[in-house]
Amino acid sequence: MLELKPPLVLLSGPAGFGEYLKLIDHRFVGAVVLKTVTFKPRGGNPPPRMAEGPFFLLNSIGLENPGVLSFLEDLPKLAVPTIASFGGETYEEYLEIAKLVKDKAKEFVAVEFNFSCPNVKEGGLTIVRDKEKWRRLLVELREILDDSFLIAKVGIEGLFVEDAAEMAYQAGWNGMTLVNTVRGLIVDKGKILLGGLSGPILKPIALRAVYEVKRRFPNLYVIGSGGVYSVEDAKDYLMVGADAIGIGSALFKDPGIVEEIGRYLLEVRR
Repeated sequence: MLELKPPLVLLSGPAGFGEYLKLIDHRFVGAVVLKTVTFKPRGGNPPPRMAEGPFFLLNSIGLENPGVLSFLEDLPKLAVPTIASFGGETYEEYLEIAKLVKDKAKEFVAVEFNFSCPNVKEGGLTIVRDKEKWRRLLVELREILDDSFLIAKVGIEGLFVEDAAEMAYQAGWNGMTLVNTVRGLIVDKGKILLGGLSGPILKPIALRAVYEVKRRFPNLYVIGSGGVYSVEDAKDYLMVGADAIGIGSALFKDPGIVEEIGRYLLEVRR
């Protein structure tokens, strides 16, 4: 089992490669999930990349990252435990990434694979739509990274989270991040912006996903994420079974919320 103290993680994407730690007391962060790294470097999507409303954030970053080879040559050295996050555009790329990462995997307390980014044309969402293909991929990744604590990051699109959890569990994976952003669209000043929807609007959906997965697979380690902006939000995720709390878009509004939630989690998880 993954032992994080406190059980609070800064989520992949908003946490970047650890830049936000400069604004946060490290005592209240259990781990940082690094930005998702792909097989090839990605420049990301053209602007505009972000928009916000009263209850949501829409991002269209597009997995901008230096690629796995550059990442492995210059691994971030952070003051807190790190969880690597990887994503591929094809079945084969996921496997190649795992092979390249294997020798460095012990640098991370866990390795997450992103199967749900809504901001790229290929990759996560297209992989999970073919259940049998995804099942085989989970097995092969587990075989390659046989000593790693493996986490599958999924959303609510492509397949039911309960089905995703069952396949991950049967393949020997250790945990899941629930949930990623979902596909969204806004019209801003007459222009259409597509992206991943996050923020408070996502919380009821994510809570249900965590609840259903933990009810059926209590031994899976679940990072609950989606609309965590307060201690009360964290309490709700603990109530439905989350093992750790993930903070994402709230970092853009108030990095100080990390300390508030982290302090609370240290008290209740003593």
